[in-house]
Parts: sequence; structure tokens; C-alpha cells
Amino acid sequence: MTPSIVVRLALLAALGTAPCAAQVPADAGQVWKTHDIGPFVKVAGPGSERHVVEWVLQDTGYAVWHGSTPAVLSAAGDRLSCFHVPDVQARVADVVDRFVAESDTPHRFSIRVFGVASAGWRTDVRPVLRPIAAATPGVQAWSVTREDGALVVGRIRSRSDCVELPTGPVLAANGVPAVLSGGRRLPYVQDVGPRPDAWPGWELRGAACDEGLSLDVQPLLSRDGTAVEAVFRCRIDQVEKLAPVSLASPAGDPQGVAVQVPQVAAVRIGERFRWPAAHALVVSLGLVPWPVPAQNGAAAGLIPEVKRRDVVVVVEPRLRGSP
Repeated sequence: MTPSIVVRLALLAALGTAPCAAQVPADAGQVWKTHDIGPFVKVAGPGSERHVVEWVLQDTGYAVWHGSTPAVLSAAGDRLSCFHVPDVQARVADVVDRFVAESDTPHRFSIRVFGVASAGWRTDVRPVLRPIAAATPGVQAWSVTREDGALVVGRIRSRSDCVELPTGPVLAANGVPAVLSGGRRLPYVQDVGPRPDAWPGWELRGAACDEGLSLDVQPLLSRDGTAVEAVFRCRIDQVEKLAPVSLASPAGDPQGVAVQVPQVAAVRIGERFRWPAAHALVVSLGLVPWPVPAQNGAAAGLIPEVKRRDVVVVVEPRLRGSP
């Protein structure tokens, strides 16, 4: 969270519970309000107030918090404090209501992640997919009925070129991000350097690259319970190959010393989707690197064959009272 956006003013301690107009300009009609987010934090756990702040920033837009109008957004424990114009205050209150409403028995969401070697899985299920707009090139999203969602999952899982991360669904609570990840650390020889205390007077110096896939999904139900919004954040890093380089040997060996330079493919995706709460959401991240080790315990080579998979995410609301 960027300090220039989410401001924790040191002067609040001296001013009490709210800044005064004489010390913090309120020429635009800003007002000070405090919101109780305790019911959500109590269920989601310590530190979860940051989820409320992050959603407020996404919903209102980051620019309104660091423009020419003095503004404050701060959360600590069970309290969210806001100093802004009434229109922004109303949007903040709406977000808070969505987080704290019935938080003692929060709604749940089932999240599954599949990696399919071919994008041809769309062929069989395309008639039941209802397109949803996506901002990132290559990313596609659809809503499907719960029944059709089960059909889509079944068809994908039955494919011989499909793997799942991890093996089974992950449950997320309303407003709380679920993180699904997999990866490994890949060692390589980075350089050669002197070592006068040991023969032959030099040594190979190693390093490592972290490659893997991490997907963060944060679902939040609308105030009237008819729709779900979800923020998707995806980070993928994969070593495509280790390029060999021959350096001069410190001992004068004419063959030189072999070191390696990683060639890395990186993908970053950030999306926000809205769909009917009675439906499931299906998202394809496109044919992207899949740097996830096999889950059958088989030993992988130092550099596996470069693989790309169509990463498919299925989010199914499991609302209270639904089967």
C-alpha cells in the first residue's frame, strides 16, 4: 500500500479524533467520518483491515486520494477513518457495508485453477459461456449458470492435458483474498571468482531464480446480494532457458569456465470482474507460462521443457442457503 495514497497523518494524535478545518483545509467540503469494520476484522483476522482499504482505493480510484483536495484514508484495527468530500464518503460507506454485512456468517466462494495445454477446451462448452469484458489483452471471461459451471469444470478436468493447482477447490470468504500458488527455486552458476584459501584458487558462484505462478482472487458480494465482484491479480515467472557463457579461467585454462544467464518470461495480470451471484465465473488468462512442478512427486530436470498452458480460473459463489 503506497504511503502517498493511504495517509496516516501524525497530526491526528495531537488533534484528537478528527482534524480541524483550521489545520487541514476543507475548502472542497470535506468531512471526517469513522467507520466500524470490527465485525469483518474479527472474522477475517488481524491485519485484514487492509483488504477494506485496498477495495476502497480500487472502487474510488487512486487519484482522488492524492490530488489537490486534502484527503485521508486510514485503517487501524476495527476502525476505518476517512476525510473527504460527501460523494466519496458515500462510496466508502457502501464498501464498508459490503464487508461488514452479516460478516459473522460470511459467504464462501469456491475457486479452482486449471492449466490446460490446449485452448481447444472452449470448443465443447462455448454455447454455455456468456462473455464478460476483460481489460487485459489475451484474457477472456464468461459467466455461466451453476449447472453449466459444473459441466465446464467436468469437461476441463476430464481432459488428459489438464492439471489443477492445487489438487482441489480453495474456499475464499467474502472480501478476503484467496491465494493459489505453485513454483520452485532454480539454481544456476552465475559467475566465477577468486578463492585464495582453497585449491585451485577460484570457485564457481551460484545463484537462484524463483519461478512460479501466484494467483490472488478477492471476491466481494454486492450490498443487495445479487452480484459478485472479484479482483484478480496474477504473477507468473518462468525460466525459459539458461544461456551458457564461457568466461576466461582464473587458472589460465584454455577451455574457460562455463556460467549461465537466465532467460525469464514474466506475466502480470490485474483484472476486476462483476457477474450475477447465482452464476459462476470462468476466466481464461490465455496461453501463459506454467512454471508449476508436477504434483505426482516425479523428479523434474534442471530445466524442464518450456510449457505454456491456458490457465482457467473458475469462481463459484456458495451463498448461504444455496445447495
